[in-house]
Amino acid sequence: MAKLTVIEANDSITFVGLSGRLDVVGVRSVELEFTAKTASRRKPTILDLSELEFIASLGMGMLLRAAKNLHAYKAGMVILNPGKLVERALTAASIDRAIPIARDPDRAFEILGVK
Repeated sequence: MAKLTVIEANDSITFVGLSGRLDVVGVRSVELEFTAKTASRRKPTILDLSELEFIASLGMGMLLRAAKNLHAYKAGMVILNPGKLVERALTAASIDRAIPIARDPDRAFEILGVK
């Protein structure tokens, strides 16, 4: 199961965290809320994955769809601080080419051009 936490949501940024597992069950449990709180807001988005234990291809697809939607509105997405296993899965699938990965929030804000 996965859980979505809104860290910050204002006129210039969306900052959310995902925890748990983004497997079939996890994606089903958070996908609608994730889309509503990220892509639908059309704001630059930081996605904290430090508490995410596992990500399957379905979870990667969910992230890519949101990033593509944000890109259409000139808003980017940055992944913040994924754990080693999650980062390995993301880089193996070349997700980091579409969604940059940052190690700290300041760098994530810098990549997005938001202060």
